[in-house]
Amino acid sequence: MPSPIPLSAAKASRADKAPGMVEERGLEPLPGIPLVEEERLRRYAGSLGDRALSEILALYAECLVDAGVGLDLALQLGAVDGVRHYAYLLTGTAAEMGTPRLAHISRFLARRATQGVAEADALGTLRQVLTHTQAAVSDLMDRHLQVARGPQVARA
Repeated sequence: MPSPIPLSAAKASRADKAPGMVEERGLEPLPGIPLVEEERLRRYAGSLGDRALSEILALYAECLVDAGVGLDLALQLGAVDGVRHYAYLLTGTAAEMGTPRLAHISRFLARRATQGVAEADALGTLRQVLTHTQAAVSDLMDRHLQVARGPQVARA
């Protein structure tokens, strides 16, 4: 069994890919599932503090890019174990960070990979949800920094 593709390999190939590596289809996938649970992130800010949440959001944004590139690479290589690895990585981090739509589709992809199937069709939906999630996390980071730093950010 091939081992999962390490994040370092994904990061090396990330330079070739833009964060918005998805072609838009016009329809939002999985519309019944929330993209971001902002209330959960507000609770994190309340318990951890604004600075810690900012750092966590930045790391999460990087993880989204890395895992997306890793999934692409795993599919190109036909590495089902790599697909499963990155899909489960996304499932866990997305569920913890309050992005349930991404958690849902990546969990589906991971389960299919566990059955030995690299689900390329589901990856298209995952890419679209990933792009929407990346944009939402970026927007949340911007809004969070504006609130955390106060009015001087708006003037800068």
